[in-house]
Amino acid sequence: MFTIRNYAEDDLPALLDFVVPLHQNDGDVNPDAAVHRSVFADIMRLPGRDQRRDCLLLFQDSGDGAPTLQGFCLVFPEPSGKDSPGGRCVLNIHAAPGHVAPGEDYETGWRGLLRAGLRRTQETGSSVAHIALWPPYERAEALAAGGFAAARVYWNMTWENQAIPDVEMPDGYRVRSFTEHDVAALTATHNSTFAGTWWFAPYTEAQTAHRARMANTSYDGIKLLFQDEQLAGYCWTLLMSDGQRQQGVIGSIGLAPEFRGGGISRLILAAGMRHLRSAGADYIRLEVDGDNAPAIRLYQSLGFQKAGELHWYEHRLAANAASAV
Repeated sequence: MFTIRNYAEDDLPALLDFVVPLHQNDGDVNPDAAVHRSVFADIMRLPGRDQRRDCLLLFQDSGDGAPTLQGFCLVFPEPSGKDSPGGRCVLNIHAAPGHVAPGEDYETGWRGLLRAGLRRTQETGSSVAHIALWPPYERAEALAAGGFAAARVYWNMTWENQAIPDVEMPDGYRVRSFTEHDVAALTATHNSTFAGTWWFAPYTEAQTAHRARMANTSYDGIKLLFQDEQLAGYCWTLLMSDGQRQQGVIGSIGLAPEFRGGGISRLILAAGMRHLRSAGADYIRLEVDGDNAPAIRLYQSLGFQKAGELHWYEHRLAANAASAV
């Protein structure tokens, strides 16, 4: 039997154990897992988020003990935008078959989390729900049955075993690492760059400062491009392990509005790539909207190649949306 309830602070240890087990079979602490757990815990503690209402937990009661955590749904509300005048919510659902008995029980649990996520979306007053699927897209049919429609394809691109092209810095431009004094400018540039895109939720300055201290990044891994004293753009890099190799990630890259269209994205992207290579990344990956041809050309020009796709689904909510799934 499955039950779903809201998150409470004392659920965090069980949630971390579900997301990333800390110990290997020999009982030693896995340092890579420790970093992943730390990052997830920091996401749960983002300033300004109401995780009690925006995190929904799935429990299974087998009748022979305390209910065990078997899945979760994180809801990321976002204010009104041009594509969602009533606001939207991005749903992140995880209920792995390895944790739940296969068949109808798993199906019931996953669909229950989806229904709960849609109910929370309605509670926020949002008019749109978005959810992403990674390969093998096994929930596509369930989403379609629940009123979701395929809406967007993002490319997963990777770079490895190549030389980073030399990019000449024009007069008046310079690159340096982020400091705590850059929070306001970085927040404004990030929000202006990604407004209206997918996976976007506007950062507050407190959230930017919080994210800059997370275990998968560093101040030195956030590269800022200046023209004289004005912030022109940034490249926010992350460094994690995929279990076998060090994985560098271009988490986000953006330009201030007045600097777009001038070809300077290469400057800050190359700076981020050089940092990741010097920090020990075996390869670098990023995600980009498949419809963003200029960005794809930029990444290809520096050696990135398409490695897969991320499929986004959209649900325009009606009054009875949560009961339709």
